Amino acid sequence: FFFFFFLYSVFLSQSNVFCVMIAEYGKQWYQRRVRGELILLLQVMARDILKQILASRTDRDAKNLSLELTSRGAMHIDVPYCPERNSTRCCAATMVPTPICLEDFEEVERLQGSLNKVCYKLSRDRETIIRHLTVLADHDSFAQDLLNIYKDLPDSHHEKITLALNRHDFMYDTPDPSSETAFLNGQFKLVENNLIAASMGALTESVYWYHRSLLRRYGVHTSQHDYKMNNIKGLAGGLKLGYDLYKDKFNSDNCFVVMVQEDDSFNYFDQQLVFNAVEELGAPTVRVTTLELLEHGRVQEGRFTVHDMEVAVFYFRTMFNPWHYPTPEYWSLRRDMELSNAISVPNVAHQIVNLKYFQMLLAQKEVLERYTTSLEEADSISKLFIDTLPLQINEEGNRNAQLAINNPDKYVLKPQREGGGNNLWNEEMRETLMELQGNPTRARFILMKKITPPVIRNRFVKRGVMSEELETVAEIGLYSVFCTDSTGSIVRNEVVGPLVRTKNSLENEGGVLVGISAIDSPLFVSSHDP
Repeated sequence: FFFFFFLYSVFLSQSNVFCVMIAEYGKQWYQRRVRGELILLLQVMARDILKQILASRTDRDAKNLSLELTSRGAMHIDVPYCPERNSTRCCAATMVPTPICLEDFEEVERLQGSLNKVCYKLSRDRETIIRHLTVLADHDSFAQDLLNIYKDLPDSHHEKITLALNRHDFMYDTPDPSSETAFLNGQFKLVENNLIAASMGALTESVYWYHRSLLRRYGVHTSQHDYKMNNIKGLAGGLKLGYDLYKDKFNSDNCFVVMVQEDDSFNYFDQQLVFNAVEELGAPTVRVTTLELLEHGRVQEGRFTVHDMEVAVFYFRTMFNPWHYPTPEYWSLRRDMELSNAISVPNVAHQIVNLKYFQMLLAQKEVLERYTTSLEEADSISKLFIDTLPLQINEEGNRNAQLAINNPDKYVLKPQREGGGNNLWNEEMRETLMELQGNPTRARFILMKKITPPVIRNRFVKRGVMSEELETVAEIGLYSVFCTDSTGSIVRNEVVGPLVRTKNSLENEGGVLVGISAIDSPLFVSSHDP
């Protein structure tokens, strides 16, 4: 069996990717001391590969492309709802890359550093945060719990090292989405920022290099606009930087970068590829669940330890939604982590200003000007925001709600949550707003004008099967690293790479892990190209 698997891997010229994948599975199950499951998993994978080989005998060219894309095995993730807990599937990916306007992308990339600094300055504006969050917390218990921790932070908390691994998500807003040149005639608008629910940074690299190979194979030369994908090394470099700063500040020779994950993490490989790169840079890593932290975490003289290992950096991949805190003890844990010496990625202040309410505030130019260095900078950043409206029970809020009720196809209703699957659209949004008329809890939502992105024809590959041609729309995220030392001086503020996720244009919500969106990559096209 292993001999067959090796030969097949070599045949695809992707054996190194599969070896990495096998090693990661071996590491995971060895740590759990569950014998025999790795063999079972590889048997399942081999069975799927055999099915793909048999299927490739018809319509061979399309099948070969599907098989090649699927074989880039770094895209495998655990699926929690599968009857066999140890089975896997491939994330969906697009057959070809999506065209992106080079000049407009470079402008967004240029402004990313300014946007990072704005969020950092806002996170340190204690008076503004408490004043606005107090209003919101009256109707949102999640916001209230975050506010409780924030109020407990001492003034000396400003001296902590700050590290944020951001992913700002944008869509290209164009007046004529069906035009063949729509992707060259518009402007990027901010959808949201993700600090914790910011996955796919590693897996997207496999798709990116597949697309580059495919374009060269068919004679599409894009070397002049090739983007140097650096997501894995860039994100890992940010975590290593935090580790080094902590180690130097507290003179600790035996500390770790700790990934805080859910009990059943089904995005294992995307996360682990980044952690592998952190290890290669020289920082030791460990993955723990929130339950492990509750049972084995300790704070002594500011130093947080878990399983007797000192934590330099907490890299959160959970604790961004209310259901991640099933009991009050989890909120106490979050408070202890924040008050310890360990660097939280993100810290509570950054998590608060990432709520949609504060995104709405920054969309107001007069607010934005308080956190920028010039009116010109504020003007440039303000163009990234689309109309975002409050829904308090007052004349303005009532007027905004009625606007969406009358035009449900033009707005989306957003709660104060990070990640996908929370928004309300169309008739569901309309019914909710009608039910909330006169209800103060309506203030826990914001109203955002819909973005109209270009419609591009593409195909998806899901589990080795190519779809029919679809009308698709894309969302592009920009990963960046922002870090300050204990004096508040910025030591890193850089973009590390993009993520493109594409979905059927008929879908409202997105999400790769839930099977709606596909991982994509950018094909940068200049408006000056012939």
